[in-house]
Amino acid sequence: MYKLYPQAIPGGFAIEKADKAPCRLACPAGINVQGYVQMVGQGKYKEALQIIMEDLPLPGVLGRICPHGCEDACRRSELDEPVAIRSIKRVAADQFDPRHVEIPCLPFRKEKVAIVGSGPAGLSAAYHLARKGILSTIFESLPEPGGMLRVGIPAHRLPRQILDNEIEIITKLGVEIRTSTSLGSHLTIDDLFEQGYKAVYLALGAHKGIELGVPGEKAEGVRQGIDFLRDVNLTGKAPIGKKVAIIGGGNVAIDASRSAVRLGAREVQIIYRRTRAEMPAWEEEIQAAEAEGVKITYLSAPQEIVAEEGKVVGVRCIRMELGEADSSGRRRPIPVPGTEYDIEVDQVIPAIGQRPDVSAVEDAIGLRFSQFGTIEVD
Repeated sequence: MYKLYPQAIPGGFAIEKADKAPCRLACPAGINVQGYVQMVGQGKYKEALQIIMEDLPLPGVLGRICPHGCEDACRRSELDEPVAIRSIKRVAADQFDPRHVEIPCLPFRKEKVAIVGSGPAGLSAAYHLARKGILSTIFESLPEPGGMLRVGIPAHRLPRQILDNEIEIITKLGVEIRTSTSLGSHLTIDDLFEQGYKAVYLALGAHKGIELGVPGEKAEGVRQGIDFLRDVNLTGKAPIGKKVAIIGGGNVAIDASRSAVRLGAREVQIIYRRTRAEMPAWEEEIQAAEAEGVKITYLSAPQEIVAEEGKVVGVRCIRMELGEADSSGRRRPIPVPGTEYDIEVDQVIPAIGQRPDVSAVEDAIGLRFSQFGTIEVD
């Protein structure tokens, strides 16, 4: 929708765009995409970052791992291909250190907020609170801050120095991060209120892997993808088999497969129950995994983890075909009777999704939980 305004020149008009661009509407943070893209185009990287950091504190991080729904909505794709919006954000952060961008904050108030979790939600909450003059303390159960940014995404996709630098942006505003500090019997939500915090923000993340629900899943050699990645990202190593099967089609499955290759697995295979067109993983990540030798079997799903003496020796799978679309908008996979087959593996890594681990807050007064294990909010 556009509005026309008369100008001093007879017959001339100025055009004001009344609606936001599709790319900005598609962005969960509502970033002024056109603004920072224009600044980068002019080589004004600091100004681009100032625009970006009005809405989020992690430009270099998001410039690498953002799902970039803005590009799916970009109207340029109707002509040839979408503008590389995510990469342009990365260019700005790589050309000018975001730590040197001035972040204006209101005068600090006496009230403080406790934030549980130092992942993207917790860090963003602390950043925006500080800008409004409210300092916070972040409580993180892991030994290093960053949440899933650190333990769920391998360093080959998100270099640790980039993450550390952008966490520093937030701590320089006065935010305190206490690592190796978990909610539980020794620290409850009530304890935080008793310590003087006026509000508690729960940013727990989704660190609990979803089980396959097939026989044999408890055998030695089965490891949840998110747990496998956590070990790799914190210690640089994890137990790895010679022949590894990864179940799932998202970015966690891809990250686990590429990490398994780097740890020395001889054969790495992803088993996915739909086709490549339905895979939620990004196409560039799928291509990178294939380039590193990962094999992907489509239209197949595990029926049973085969074990001998308690250890994984294989996976019994069944072929699938696609039916009508389900609630996700993708065609529903249907097992094809009589198409069962076995593959020989010594490690199985399920990566079919995650959910929050809310065990530490299940008894908190006033909290309610959805059927998906998430906290219900107003």
